[in-house]
Amino acid sequence: MPIQYKITVKDPQAHVFLVEMAIANVHEGELVLMLPAWLPGSYMIRDMASDLSDVRALVDGKAWAIGKIDKTSWHLTVPAGTREVRIAYSVFTQDRSVRRAYLDTRRGFFNASSLCLAALGYRNRPVTIRIKAPSEYCKKWSLATTLEPENVDKKGFGTYRAAHYEDLIDHPVEMGAWEAIDFVAAGVPHRIIVSGAGLDFDRERLRLDVTKACESVIAFFEPQSKKPPFKRYDFYLNLSAADYGGLEHADSTALIASRFDLPQADTGDDDEDYVRLLGLFCHEYFHAWWVKRIKPAAFIPYNLATETYTNLLWVFEGFTSYYDHLLLLRAGLISRQTYLKELARTMTRHLSAAARRHQTLAESSFDAWIKYYKLRTNRNNAVVSYYDKGALVAFALDALIRHETQAARSLDDVLRFAWEGFKSAGDDYAGMEEHEVGHLIYEAVGVAVDKKLDRWVYGCDEPDYEKLLRQQGVEFGQKPLPLVRSMLGLTLGADSALGIRSVDEDGPAQKAGLSVGDELVAIEGLKVNKSNLEKMLKRLAVKKRLRVHVFRDDCLMEFDVQAEPAAVFEVELKLNNAELGYGFLGK
Repeated sequence: MPIQYKITVKDPQAHVFLVEMAIANVHEGELVLMLPAWLPGSYMIRDMASDLSDVRALVDGKAWAIGKIDKTSWHLTVPAGTREVRIAYSVFTQDRSVRRAYLDTRRGFFNASSLCLAALGYRNRPVTIRIKAPSEYCKKWSLATTLEPENVDKKGFGTYRAAHYEDLIDHPVEMGAWEAIDFVAAGVPHRIIVSGAGLDFDRERLRLDVTKACESVIAFFEPQSKKPPFKRYDFYLNLSAADYGGLEHADSTALIASRFDLPQADTGDDDEDYVRLLGLFCHEYFHAWWVKRIKPAAFIPYNLATETYTNLLWVFEGFTSYYDHLLLLRAGLISRQTYLKELARTMTRHLSAAARRHQTLAESSFDAWIKYYKLRTNRNNAVVSYYDKGALVAFALDALIRHETQAARSLDDVLRFAWEGFKSAGDDYAGMEEHEVGHLIYEAVGVAVDKKLDRWVYGCDEPDYEKLLRQQGVEFGQKPLPLVRSMLGLTLGADSALGIRSVDEDGPAQKAGLSVGDELVAIEGLKVNKSNLEKMLKRLAVKKRLRVHVFRDDCLMEFDVQAEPAAVFEVELKLNNAELGYGFLGK
């Protein structure tokens, strides 16, 4: 008998779903129910169980005692001969991200990992989930999911099935007055489910461009068959004022972006916001192969009750970050120069951060649970991005392979080799081992990289980007960052108040005692704001010392800052010899 879930939109104004769960043929003894503490693709403990309340149990129709074991688990004692256990509870859902669940009077969204308790010992049982239609005022709502329908109405509400619990939580659900943009890529139906657009946009442009991006990814992994490993695919695109992010699933992905990222009729290749949105589509779609099906061995099977450590996030997120915009280039959606601008931004972020001298790429992956996803005042000085440096190491490996093999091989061949190995291994695939990358590369393309990985990944050395780029026909250049960074060693927030977002390690501001969170208000006795700050610093560049006033905890404080040039810069990349490209930027 399948485990049955029923999800009811109970109270949209209060952001509450009602969840009911029924388990038949329960064994005598202790039954443990657990809500995941994290979900695949987002490596931080999120304690979803904190949103559950009013948990009640029935055993064969009788109220039954149920209690907690720990922060994420409940248990009850099941007597012999029990036919059915029912559990009911409410879930508060107001997380606007792609990771958990959300409900208001406009839309509903959930990952089942935020709503559906898992019955330990029964997780391989088949599952049905009935999603009840909203009340009368939500009559315009429809439901979208890639779960297999069993008995649903024309709006999509009703009963769906999943092979088991892990399958259930890999299919997000979107509800509301969304708009569907349908397209076919490589013979497979796809949909973009758009919620919250608010403003008009060029739907045909988005449809055509995302189609090209998807076909580029499919052809990357399957250059011969051009067949993806799923029968259909959904993008759930929720638009907001300024959010950005995504979470991959096996045959869908949840995206959140700014509505201003959507294309207009005259949006061109140089529209950075739209290019960023296309990069997000491509990034999460790439993950359908590279992390959803090929993944670290540590993730097989997933242990969603606690942290699961791996040194390999740089391979799966970093390589994906390298290829997302590169495949847009290959699809003809962006120009070489636009691609190089994106690569230069990644280099600038990484090379201008002191963290690269303190945390290795492997450590960044391993410590993602406690560092990467958590806001820290010293982040720029302590936390390496396995997305950014992972992408740069992927570029370095690609360039090295192309150079060593005279363009006969590339990093493309490594990922395709891994994909072919995964398919041939079938359901018994055990995942990528922690130190397997060098061996995998050598086996795929015959280039030895272990010594490079020891320095670039397990040490803090950087690849010789200038040399590698030159071999690829690209010129590496530098230009100064804004004076607030290059003179003072400060990065400010994006809002109108001049709040200090980061302070460079051993920079002038840090040496003087300024801190993250301070609000910069005056320099040399003159008020500063967004419009005059750089002008003022330019006038004051000849001075050795500057009187800087800030508010800290509403107290006015004065600091004596010894201005000095900082060893940080903005990277500039220019194509200077297309014939040396070895296919890196196309022909």
